[in-house]
Amino acid sequence: MAFLAQKTVMDQGDESKRMGSRIGRRLRESLERTGSVVVAGREPAAVAGPFGAAWVEAREFDEARRLQGELLRRYRGRKLEEVLPGEEVRTGRGVCWRLVSRDGGRLRTVDPDTVRRGILADLKLLYGVGAVTEAALKRQGHATIADLADHPRFGRQAREILRMVEAGDTAELTDWIGRWFRKSHPLALLSSGFHSAEDFVFIDIETLGMFQRPIILLGLARVQGTGIGVEQYLLRRIDEEPAALAGLLERLGERRAFVTFNGRTFDIPYIRERLAYYGIRADLEGPHFDVLHFSRRAWRDCVPDCRLTTLERCFLGIERVDDVPSAMVPEFYECYMRTGNPGPLVPVVEHNRRDLLTLASLFTKLHEEWRP
Repeated sequence: MAFLAQKTVMDQGDESKRMGSRIGRRLRESLERTGSVVVAGREPAAVAGPFGAAWVEAREFDEARRLQGELLRRYRGRKLEEVLPGEEVRTGRGVCWRLVSRDGGRLRTVDPDTVRRGILADLKLLYGVGAVTEAALKRQGHATIADLADHPRFGRQAREILRMVEAGDTAELTDWIGRWFRKSHPLALLSSGFHSAEDFVFIDIETLGMFQRPIILLGLARVQGTGIGVEQYLLRRIDEEPAALAGLLERLGERRAFVTFNGRTFDIPYIRERLAYYGIRADLEGPHFDVLHFSRRAWRDCVPDCRLTTLERCFLGIERVDDVPSAMVPEFYECYMRTGNPGPLVPVVEHNRRDLLTLASLFTKLHEEWRP
């Protein structure tokens, strides 16, 4: 999932000194075992492994390390293809391992007529119209933007918006909305209703650190009939990355709309960077609905934070068991590469799959929250 840095909280006093001593011992042990580094306060910990640094709570770190050891014992001597059943697929850039699963969840947005009514009712989408002017125009009988199509001052803009609405052009509409409002505005989410459910492509990636490190797992989810289908492209070896990237591109489709969690900042730019590294040309432009930013706007005052797992717990009632924190995915993958034991990959694949399904559920939840 997208990488979100958390600030370290350092306590003062005697307890901090005692904690520092324990962390020092952990640091030395960690260096001896894997070359990774841990720096922690009472709660957060910084995990710096061979693929870069990240933040994770000390409690999560300890639990993840326990899980890693258990998985190494459970899957010792097993093959990846046996532990994570899938199929080897050939793409334009070689072969990689693809896992396919299906969930019975439903995706619900809004219908196009609701989108039209919602957008055309907000006169503030016109340059020069604020709350006061909007109220005055409505008193004069201009209830919608369509009523202003022949207005001497606002007519040209009104006709342009009408053109976009009639075309159902979400890319243009979200850009227009972003001129006057934040991109997290409810109208931006509402515009997604011009797409059919099958257009939405939910994307989540797992990487070996920050930019310029390989992507080791690319996950996408789409509506399939009455459920949601998940496809995951897993690197059995690092040299399978271009094949996995090509596999993802082949599944995107033409009339697509990306749905991500912090994907505007992380996932999509990261994928672009890796494609460029291999000289693979691809068009990743188009409508993009970032659930993180909508979630912050909708719920930041009623949840402790807007991490995906927090939103999942608070609004979907899901408590993950034996999950690997996103920040420790590189360490788990490095353990797999070092030992050849596929056990550490099991929670990484499930973490990615769960992120995709939660992303789809939160997308639906936001539409329910902001339904006009």
